[in-house]
Amino acid sequence: MILIVVFLLISAFASVVVNFSEDKFVFDSYVSNEIQTEKIIFVSSSISQALEEFLDQDDKTVDYLGEFWAQPLPFNLDDVSVTVEIADQERYLNPNFLVDGKRINQKYMEIFERLFNILEINDQILFNIIDWIDPDDTSNGGEEEYPNYFAKNSKLDTLEELYLIKGVSKKIFNGTVVNGVFRPGLKAILSPYSNGKVNINTASKWVLMALDRDIDESIANSIIAYRQKKPLKRVDDLINVDGISSDILYRIKPFTTVKSENFLANVEIKIGGREYKLVVLLKRKNKTKTIWKKIY
Repeated sequence: MILIVVFLLISAFASVVVNFSEDKFVFDSYVSNEIQTEKIIFVSSSISQALEEFLDQDDKTVDYLGEFWAQPLPFNLDDVSVTVEIADQERYLNPNFLVDGKRINQKYMEIFERLFNILEINDQILFNIIDWIDPDDTSNGGEEEYPNYFAKNSKLDTLEELYLIKGVSKKIFNGTVVNGVFRPGLKAILSPYSNGKVNINTASKWVLMALDRDIDESIANSIIAYRQKKPLKRVDDLINVDGISSDILYRIKPFTTVKSENFLANVEIKIGGREYKLVVLLKRKNKTKTIWKKIY
């Protein structure tokens, strides 16, 4: 399987290199932004296509951190260097699911309240997030707190939107060190691209602890230790983990899964001394499709 995947990636990326090698002198001497943009678009399209083929070769019934896609994927040929890092989005919690229509999703609210308590983030920020994404003033936050702009009243499109929400500081977003221990920020815990279910094979201990009131740090670490030996092929397999009771399993089952559907790829591209960053969001169901891509 790994050899097949590597071959697919090399074949796809090689097509990019061939095209660039033929026009290398022209590419290096571009003075027209329009022509340069066309070249970059070609590169990004070729790589996103390679990523689609790459994920299509993977077993879709289970996803875990020991799989090939979860490792950094370097590729070098001639003057082209590409490094790909892929993160499934079901390892995260999706704040957009806090609101269901015009109502707060109480089950998700409980999960997020636990999460904010674990990370020692003021609950008021949680209500402010809900105010930002709900269609009206549903929560206890305050849309009137934005004198220079209005609350979005719609789902988050990117996680960086959180910076627009009252109370979300750089420390809360990026994380901070407390008593010599790093405490992750919302950037490492949340994603607006998740399908709403948490992949217990890839989720961090912080997300696992937020899933249920009876999952403490010790039990979360036990889940991680168990899945490092062998991936959980069904959510029901959690019953084999020390500390997981049938009651816990029953409560978290509606919010958990063992496979992922959405993947965010961060790609570093170096061509002829120039560096670019490509970000690709892919959705994999029956067949993998690129949802969007951005190049910087």
